[in-house]
Amino acid sequence: MTKTELRDLFSQQMLVEAVVEPSLTSGGWIVEFRHARGGLVPLTDGKGIEQCFQDVDLATENALDIGFHQVRIVDSD
Repeated sequence: MTKTELRDLFSQQMLVEAVVEPSLTSGGWIVEFRHARGGLVPLTDGKGIEQCFQDVDLATENALDIGFHQVRIVDSD
């Protein structure tokens, strides 16, 4: 989902957690959000492609931009 769509879900209290974790397909970091009904919703671009960030700080900043005040970071170790 795009940032706009995720912000809408956040304002409806449908997202309960922001998670930043290493990408399985590249060397960067992805942002996912835990939905209130279960499952994870990834941050994507307008074409539905999962966004991948070069560093954890940039990924965290994008997670916070949705409205969360804290983000859980899953380390690759």
